[in-house]
Amino acid sequence: MNPYSAMITDFLHKFGDAGKKFVSEKEWWIVSGSVKVQIFLTNLEDNAELVVAANLFQYPKHNAEVNTYVLKLNGTLKLKGVSFGIRNNNLILSYIRPVKGLDPEELEWIIASIAVIADEYDDFLIEKFDL
Repeated sequence: MNPYSAMITDFLHKFGDAGKKFVSEKEWWIVSGSVKVQIFLTNLEDNAELVVAANLFQYPKHNAEVNTYVLKLNGTLKLKGVSFGIRNNNLILSYIRPVKGLDPEELEWIIASIAVIADEYDDFLIEKFDL
């Protein structure tokens, strides 16, 4: 098994009774609060990237105010390197980084950041913009 796959799998085994699934050697997910966090490796080589993402809500009809609001948040210290985006008609939060140099503590920090920020913003954005 790829060492990064093993690191992610080990982390999820230690995560307790939370809902989680080991989809493949390159894909996992875990439920934290009301948020499903997806974890991917782009490949199993040393040049792979780690992608951690969470869908906030269905977003089939884009709202210019929402788009402007979340784009202004991207890159701010408030989001801790996490970025809003749109994927398959969902508003998402994601974090992408090369796997080289990744350690278990940083992996835990990335997953926790996505889960906490997604949990904070899903209901907030729906209420603020009446979605």
